[in-house]
Amino acid sequence: MPAKAPRRAVIDVNIIIRGLLSPTGASAALLEAVRRRRCLLIASRAYLDEIHRVLHRPRFVQRYGITRVRRQRLIARLYTLALLVEPTGRLTLCRDPKDDYLVEMALLGQAAYLVSEDADLLEDPDIVEFLRQHGVELVHVGTFARLLATI
Repeated sequence: MPAKAPRRAVIDVNIIIRGLLSPTGASAALLEAVRRRRCLLIASRAYLDEIHRVLHRPRFVQRYGITRVRRQRLIARLYTLALLVEPTGRLTLCRDPKDDYLVEMALLGQAAYLVSEDADLLEDPDIVEFLRQHGVELVHVGTFARLLATI
């Protein structure tokens, strides 16, 4: 029997960061699903650069011991696991313009899911409906982790 295709998903940066820093919880489970190729992470260079910048912040370096080498390895691993797309920046739907690129990445990468904890996204009926019309389900990290646990 052929293996199931991985679920395509855009995962909000803060969830990826949490999954990289903590070995437990829904965020870590999502990252493990990406590593095991049960979930195909849709990303862009700007998205991966943002993760790199966050991990470079002094509080992360000091608290979690994120060295330059470890940071580079983490980002390189994400590059190998992700499907890269390049948002144009022309999409303007979200109340917070910084969230528009997540929606655009979901469309460009033909995602089945956009995973977030951001109430601005999750509770905006217009964005939820727009994504649904394009075949993308906007879900909370816990919901997506439970879904992945069933496949």
